[in-house]
Amino acid sequence: MTECCRRIHVPQVSMPEAVQIAYELGPKCLHCFAYTAGFSTSCVLIIGQFGLCCVYIVFVSKNLKEIGDVYITPKYNERYYVIGVCVLQLPIFMIRRLKYLVPLNIVSNFLLYMGFASIMYYVFRGLPNPQDRDLFKPPTDWIMFFGIAAFSLTAVGSMLVVEANMAHPQDYLGFFGVLNLAVIFILISNLFFGIMGYWRFGERVEASITLNIPQDEILSQIIKAAIALGIFLSYPLNGFVVVTVIFSDYGLGALQKKRHFCIECIVRITFLLCTGIVAVLVPNLAALTELEGAFSLANLNLLCPALIDMFLNYESGYGRLRWKLIRDILLIIVGIVSGVVGCTVAIQQMVDDFRGTIKTIKQ
Repeated sequence: MTECCRRIHVPQVSMPEAVQIAYELGPKCLHCFAYTAGFSTSCVLIIGQFGLCCVYIVFVSKNLKEIGDVYITPKYNERYYVIGVCVLQLPIFMIRRLKYLVPLNIVSNFLLYMGFASIMYYVFRGLPNPQDRDLFKPPTDWIMFFGIAAFSLTAVGSMLVVEANMAHPQDYLGFFGVLNLAVIFILISNLFFGIMGYWRFGERVEASITLNIPQDEILSQIIKAAIALGIFLSYPLNGFVVVTVIFSDYGLGALQKKRHFCIECIVRITFLLCTGIVAVLVPNLAALTELEGAFSLANLNLLCPALIDMFLNYESGYGRLRWKLIRDILLIIVGIVSGVVGCTVAIQQMVDDFRGTIKTIKQ
């Protein structure tokens, strides 16, 4: 994207714009597909953020149910919690300015850090002998692992919006830029919790480690509530990406601009409603996380950057032995294979879960 800005002499571009520019600077036979490619990238970005928000709704609902089951009788189905979360989310999701979302994001980060720091107490308490755990799992389990692990790196949409609204966007990139430091921190955190979570809970480990800690202890309930609230407050920022793509990248006409506020409210309410419907129909946290991770990683982290780089270097050359072209082709192949396999496995799990739900309703 930085190279696209340099080529056309503009301060910044969005990812859909970068894809469109790359097609326009690539082979002549692809010029006619430039707008379609940019529009398709916008759709992929919206779908990715939609899946991310669905995961957030399910995550918050499951953790609130863990707390509610201790104090509320009879125990309610988690789908009721999904509905409650969506209703509570509506007021803050209607915040239209990014600068007003920053305080919420600061509170969210504080709650998440506090929750994850406190959860160490349960992770390190009663660690079993490492020899009681399998060091390697069957290759069939690797697909789910890579999908869920990829989920932690799928916040491309939020990253792009943050970069576009920074006072000093140049601080975002670079070796010690905001982006690299954030990714390194995320990778280390996920590696730590992945290893320690499996070491502590073994085969009983859930899609979220917060679901493994006790339900009836006050400390564990505070941890669940803090992390759930942190994720809850993160939802508006990720939904903001969708609104930005729709209203900024594809501007409204003169007549529609007069009704901008009403149209944006309808879009926001519809988006929240749709994420709630998906969460109600398929409250499978692991499958949703895997699907979102595989889809977004394949498209936004692998395919789009590889295509942009390939077409931008079309005229200038691909280097000695065309190593840049080989690299981009390999990234495209990895992206297609990981995306198709990961999404297929996740969708199959979601279908099986939905069938089980239908059977339960009929009974």
